[in-house]
Amino acid sequence: MRKKLLICDLDNTLYDWVAYFVDAFYALADEVVRITNCDREQLLDDFREVHRMHHDAEHPFAVLETKAIATIFPQKSRAEIAQILDPALHAFNSRRKRSLALYAGVRETLDALRENNVTLVAHTESKLYAVVDRLSRLELVEYFNHIYCRERSNSLHPSGDGAWDYLSNFPMDKVIELSHHQRKPNQRVLLEICAREGVSPEDTAYVGDSMSRDVLMAKRAHVYAIWAKYGTNHNETDYQRLVRVSHWTDEDIRREKTLAIEVSSISPDYIAENSFAEVLSALSA
Repeated sequence: MRKKLLICDLDNTLYDWVAYFVDAFYALADEVVRITNCDREQLLDDFREVHRMHHDAEHPFAVLETKAIATIFPQKSRAEIAQILDPALHAFNSRRKRSLALYAGVRETLDALRENNVTLVAHTESKLYAVVDRLSRLELVEYFNHIYCRERSNSLHPSGDGAWDYLSNFPMDKVIELSHHQRKPNQRVLLEICAREGVSPEDTAYVGDSMSRDVLMAKRAHVYAIWAKYGTNHNETDYQRLVRVSHWTDEDIRREKTLAIEVSSISPDYIAENSFAEVLSALSA
């Protein structure tokens, strides 16, 4: 292998995050509507506001912070509301179990990279709780030397802080939480990762699905940039449903347009057209 370190984006690089999340989220939302008979469009508007407030479409128990639910249950505690809405939370979990799966060939490719002494690191803009859940469910934790993610949400579990004790079963010594300001495509974050792992940027590759965040960041840091083009192949209906409740603000949209101008003048060093397995070809060429 020509590189000693591979830094992997997670969502839409190792698995289809859009398809999984949209399926699970709308299963929850539809069950909330069934239980409470609230207005569906108003509920989705409320979700979007909660997501924007926390800069996260995966904010834990966001439904408990929606105006619609607060209006319906003004006298009930967070724990009591969670109990009422438990079928909706169960619907999310059920769909997640069904929908969350690695892209074909991912595990075999990670195994091959390890066998070739390539150090693997995860880097994602998802927050801690979501990352812990997905990596645990997909049995990916063992592959990564470190996991760089956004810092955890300040959301309380309905049953109290103690319900987050599942973190005690996760190797938190592997986790480095990044602040909201350490966002892609900030090349300083990528250079800090290289320094922490003891590998030079020249001996590092980065793979991710976003040209304006992953590839641009890698190119700015002079790291070998692999574009996971296959990860951009989303169902258009799913994508529009995601946008409907997304945390993206007008400022985020303006930022993306600015980045799109810069990224139009660069090219990835390698394009993985169809699968993550093509990373092996990229690093062997």
